[in-house]
Amino acid sequence: MRELLRMLRPASQHWRWMAGGIGLGVAVIAANAALMAISGWFIASMAVAGVTQASFNYFFASASIRALAILRALGRYGERLVSHEAAFHILADLRVWLFKRLIPLAPAGLESYAGGDLAGRLRADVDSLENLYLRIVAPLATGAFTILLAGLFVLVWSGSAALLLVGLLLLAGLLLPLLARHLAEQPGKRSTELAGMLRTTVTEGLQGAEELLLLGATDKQAQTVEGLSSGLVQQQVRLGQISSLTLAGVTICGALAMAGLALVCIPLVQTGQLAGPNLVMLLLFSAASFEAVGPLAHSLQLIPATSEAIRRIRELADAPIPLPEPLQPRLPESCRIVLDQVSCGYAAGQAVLEQFSLTVNQGERVAVVGPSGSGKSTLVELLLRFRPYQGSISIGGCELLDISPDQLAQLVAAVPQQPHLFNSTIRENILLGREVTDEQLTAVLSDSGLEQWIAGLPQGMDTPVGETGSAVSGGEARRIALARALISNAPILLLDEPTEGLDGATEQSVVERLKLRLQGTTLLVVTHRPACLQLAERIVRIGATKGASV
Repeated sequence: MRELLRMLRPASQHWRWMAGGIGLGVAVIAANAALMAISGWFIASMAVAGVTQASFNYFFASASIRALAILRALGRYGERLVSHEAAFHILADLRVWLFKRLIPLAPAGLESYAGGDLAGRLRADVDSLENLYLRIVAPLATGAFTILLAGLFVLVWSGSAALLLVGLLLLAGLLLPLLARHLAEQPGKRSTELAGMLRTTVTEGLQGAEELLLLGATDKQAQTVEGLSSGLVQQQVRLGQISSLTLAGVTICGALAMAGLALVCIPLVQTGQLAGPNLVMLLLFSAASFEAVGPLAHSLQLIPATSEAIRRIRELADAPIPLPEPLQPRLPESCRIVLDQVSCGYAAGQAVLEQFSLTVNQGERVAVVGPSGSGKSTLVELLLRFRPYQGSISIGGCELLDISPDQLAQLVAAVPQQPHLFNSTIRENILLGREVTDEQLTAVLSDSGLEQWIAGLPQGMDTPVGETGSAVSGGEARRIALARALISNAPILLLDEPTEGLDGATEQSVVERLKLRLQGTTLLVVTHRPACLQLAERIVRIGATKGASV
């Protein structure tokens, strides 16, 4: 439970919404119990008045019943509105909190997670935390307050009856749910694990559908999905059975409470210490009080699965940052890049770059070539502060680790080998919220080779690119990413295969325009295409032999 409450801290500023939802929940249950109690008292009193011919003011009772019915209806609506508003605020804050925690981890700190597993943690696990307040914290708090208020109400008429009612409420609302939680712990955690594995398997299967078809492995993949799905269903059936048995126990406790109160209070009626209508009122009140403890079993049963989702999220959020932000960031004095005896690898004992040295003077344009796997793309990722390294990398005399990510983003722009496009328009993918003049945008479109292509589109710059750029070709996506980098006017530009996917004529046109535009820009271009070498003043070759310095 401590871990559940710890997860609410990022959304603690919404405590008013959370407290309001709990307060309205208590008010609704209290109004319903009072409505039942007064209705029973009113009917019994009317019967007694009819038999004894005694006068009875039924206006007050009938008005109270109507008022409580209206209060219950309005309170139920308000409770749903406020509690769901609180849950939505909590989820929104948790998503932002998690995203901020994950930004410093990308990409090196997230490579150990499969794509489907990572997507499941970011989406399904976070979405499941809606249960944290809505179905765990709020019902538990509401039930606790209601049990206390119910005991105080009955105590006015009989201490023994109050003790009996509170005892059975605790049995139904605490002991039975704790038993259910214990029984549900293993299937709850297992169901969350299986759901994550199922999402990962399905996602990766869809992403690799072409390879599965070519290799004839679709049936095996389907069997794996079916096995995970069947296991998940079995665990969910077990959870449903536990929930049903617990609800049956709550119903039995409610019946025992009515029977026990009748046995305790009937002697009081016989001795005149308790009026007959009040006995009916207490019996119906006790039955209505169990509305508060009914959801508690389900709330405690959800804790294991929610705890597992929280564990998966915390595992991501608390992962060590490969390159933490500097405590005292420094600002580079120039754009001179120096790599001195730099080593980097993706796994222990597997160095991609080893004892590598390179100097790129301010305003110099350098091309890096070499065979696949020699570390060309890794070099770009190191300069973007994406990966840890040994040795020294400095920009303008300032060690890369001493430059904050925000400062580096203003200093360096890059076109990675696999650029990401957001599910938005071409304009928004290029600008990313920047404000530029029409002349600047037109120049960037021309220099990146997009001008003629965009002119032929019916929607022009407002054409959607689709999810991950699915509505455009690879060459078009790369040119959009190039325009995005150019429009930043960063003094250092890193290009990783910027013309991949372009035909020869388009490639040559883009290269000629970039040669003019990038005069005075510090450029490092990674390529294996001869046309791109025209951008460089100097060519550096990374050999297959690790440890070679250039």
